Amino acid sequence: MKDYKIINVDIVAHVDAGKTTLTEQLLYRSGELRNKGNVDDGTAQTDWLSIERSRGISVKSLKTLK
Repeated sequence: MKDYKIINVDIVAHVDAGKTTLTEQLLYRSGELRNKGNVDDGTAQTDWLSIERSRGISVKSLKTLK
């Protein structure tokens, strides 16, 4: 089990400004994601609901780390 240092970050921007892309990069570079996802390809790991993948939007704002 990892010891986590939790840092809360708010990302606020207009629609299609790159919030999910930035989030994916932050999680990937911190070592929390093995693969970088892409919103346009429907592979963004932070957009895991089917509606998010099909519409290219984020619906959920919190994913619990285990």
